[in-house]
Amino acid sequence: MKSAIITGATGFIGSRLVRYLLANNYKVVALGRVDFSLIDPLRMQKHENLKYIKLEMENIEALFNYKDQFGFDSTDECVFYHFAWSGHKGLSDLSVSGQMKNVIQSVNAYKVANKLGCDKFVHVGTMEEAFGDAYLKLDHHVNNEYNRHVVYAVAKQITRFTLKALQKDLHTKLILVCKSHVLGPNDARDSLLRQTMKMIVNGEKLEFTSGEQTFDVISISDCVKGFESIGLKGKDNAEYWIGSGQPRALKEYLEIMINRYSKGHPHEFGAKKYSDLKLSKETFMPPELYDDTGFKCTQSYEEACDEMYAWFHDNKLVEEN
Repeated sequence: MKSAIITGATGFIGSRLVRYLLANNYKVVALGRVDFSLIDPLRMQKHENLKYIKLEMENIEALFNYKDQFGFDSTDECVFYHFAWSGHKGLSDLSVSGQMKNVIQSVNAYKVANKLGCDKFVHVGTMEEAFGDAYLKLDHHVNNEYNRHVVYAVAKQITRFTLKALQKDLHTKLILVCKSHVLGPNDARDSLLRQTMKMIVNGEKLEFTSGEQTFDVISISDCVKGFESIGLKGKDNAEYWIGSGQPRALKEYLEIMINRYSKGHPHEFGAKKYSDLKLSKETFMPPELYDDTGFKCTQSYEEACDEMYAWFHDNKLVEEN
């Protein structure tokens, strides 16, 4: 890999990948929906090896018309990372039409990557696909589990299957990736761990489910290094999971966070009902990424928490390169 094209490049993970690749001497084309002047400067700044293109995903096929502006030859070891994904009112609004448009846009992104001569197309999925797959196998006349992410997860799965169906007719290598929960600073999502850290800093009482369900967390720094490894060494038609390799009970993650920054902070496990599915540890530990690329996480959960705490408590962005 010598260069990268990244959709969803202004988001939490996409922007971190942009910064990481630039810091490590790759050339990057970053795609986003807003004017460059409106991007948070902590997420993206001007750089000699960066070309930002404002382009809606519904118009992704027009990217080919910009190829002379890239600053590199997209046929020379260029990896296309596809992060962009949207919803009408968020990813978990259960809007079928809002989610299904992403399927078509992802297919078009793969086709334009192929037209540009990119070496690899890395489609970025979600850990919710694992929950969604298990959820859809339930007998809902008997089971009462509920997953608010199911439409989002199913749309991701449909995209996965559709891309695989198209692969035989395209030259660009296809790689499908899921990732565990990603933790780090400058994250605007409403995740449980992010909200818990925010409530700790604000001194608010914490109430949780029992926290017995298996969970897995990786730092944002390790996550983007995993994506780099896939760009460099990932195999055609491979499916990878970027995770810590050491999943544990959600309660353990929460207790570490509470005791690290506010020991004795009022909190209660079991105060809320858990109505979702419980997955096995093996779900979060597929071996293929390590087998094919040798990638291992190097940053601990505690270190990732420290970076997020510095962000909330001191408004300080700390990150590894």
